[in-house]
Parts: sequence; C-alpha cells; structure tokens
Amino acid sequence: MLTSARNVRPTNRFDWLGLTKLKMLKLSTKSSYGLRACLTLAASEDRLSSAEIAEKDQIPRRYLEQILSSLRQSGLVQSVRGAKGGYSLGKPPEEITVAQLVASVEGVLPPMLCTNPDLQTDNCRSDSQCDCRGLCSELENSVARVLEGTTLADILSGRKSLNDAMTGNAHGGLLESSKR
Repeated sequence: MLTSARNVRPTNRFDWLGLTKLKMLKLSTKSSYGLRACLTLAASEDRLSSAEIAEKDQIPRRYLEQILSSLRQSGLVQSVRGAKGGYSLGKPPEEITVAQLVASVEGVLPPMLCTNPDLQTDNCRSDSQCDCRGLCSELENSVARVLEGTTLADILSGRKSLNDAMTGNAHGGLLESSKR
C-alpha cells in the first residue's frame, strides 16, 4: 500500500524505484519487504531458504515467511520442501510487475490522497466542488500505471525507476507510456 511520508530515507540496498528521492510516497513495509525478497529471488540462480532471504535483505524471518506465503498463494513465488528446497520466483522476472506484487501482499491497491475517504478531512468538499480532486485522481492513476508498467526485470536491469518516470528521463518515461 502506498502511504505518504515527509522524510523518507533509503533503508535498503535497492532504493527500489527511486521512491526516496520523491519524499512524498513510499510503499508499506510489507510491500517493500515483498519487493526486496522477490528482487533477491530474481537475482539468484538457485532456490533460497527464507533464512537466506531474511539475512540478505535484513527482513525479520517470521514476517518474511508471512509475506512469502502470500506471494506463493498468488503464484508469484513457488516453494519446494526438503534438503534442496527453498523459494524461487513462480514466473520470469519480466512477467512480474510491482503492482502484482503489492496487490499480492496488500490486497487491492487502495485509493490515495483525497480520493481515499479515510484521508478526507472535515475541510474536504464534495467531489463536484473540489478543485484538487482531479489532480489527486490523475496522480493516483499515474502511480498505478508506473507500478503496473514496472517489472522486476526492469528494476534489476536499472531500466526503470519511479524517479525516471517522474522526471521524464528517456530510459524511464513510465508515466507517458504505460503500453508494453
């Protein structure tokens, strides 16, 4: 789930999607851990145990196991039991989008900003009277397009980051073209 944040600092080795540079939006801890774990699995040629993933990504193991269970149920991750068992991606990294991953661990992406009734204040006006509602809706749709248009392979190869999309850099451009 996306949440607002005033001072977001890079807390992991990926600074996945360049969100720390925006200082406005960040993924929830659950989504962040799920993304980090999947990026680690995508970069590995072998199956990894939850202990190996937890150690590499500095994720509490019990929490990681809950996240991996959600990812496994959605088919994004697969597991094999036994001495040579462990976790691997359930699909190629080119086929797993950040939106799928977030939806897998969080459920449906919730609305953001004032389009989310829980974030509206007593000062919010009705839809027809709100000058900012269109902007908030456009921002929400843009973020969704970025998450839907960014795969694990894109992140690992450095081809896409949210920062590139927001600044319109040539190899980013996610907001302009959500077509694949």
